[in-house]
Amino acid sequence: MSDVLEVSTRDALGKLNSRRLRAEGIVPAVLYGHGEASVSLKLPADQLRASLRHGAHVVNLQGDASGQALLQEVQWDTFQQHILHVDLLRVDSKERVTIEVPIVLRGSAPGENEGGVIGFLLHSIEIETTVASVPENLHLSVNDLHLNGSLKASDIEDMPEGATVVGDANATIVQCVAPTAESEEDAESVAASGAEPEVIGQKDGEEGGGE
Repeated sequence: MSDVLEVSTRDALGKLNSRRLRAEGIVPAVLYGHGEASVSLKLPADQLRASLRHGAHVVNLQGDASGQALLQEVQWDTFQQHILHVDLLRVDSKERVTIEVPIVLRGSAPGENEGGVIGFLLHSIEIETTVASVPENLHLSVNDLHLNGSLKASDIEDMPEGATVVGDANATIVQCVAPTAESEEDAESVAASGAEPEVIGQKDGEEGGGE
């Protein structure tokens, strides 16, 4: 079941008004698509954050706009703390959309006990599927991943029926390889510096839409 967002029409536009809305816990939004005119909306930031925590890609709109919408683009501030703006794309349940879905690994790879190191190369994959079938995550079991083995999109456990992979369907998602001197040195260097690994999937946010 899709998350619900309560939306209302946004009459006052511009950067100053958008800042005022965000200070009140409201996110400026734009709804477009299906050949209809774009509509400037606003919605509660806490509802949108909850939807994002749930991994929702498609939401149900209630209020001054109704129907289903794809969370097309969410813009964050530089420090990934505050949502600046969200683009909503009108969709219906039977429509096919292209969307990037996170991949979650499951299980324990026997290749690690064989001296191998797991390399998680693709943390998400772009698929084309119906709106009704858009998953929050896709899962990949590594229980049969041995040393020098690899897994691809065809090994994903719960790919929606009828979904197709956009791009290289044979790209390696995860692999188990023998450690190299260079990889060991890099790991030791990171451990010594106490550096945090880069968070995959986050992007620098900038105020969009001139607001």
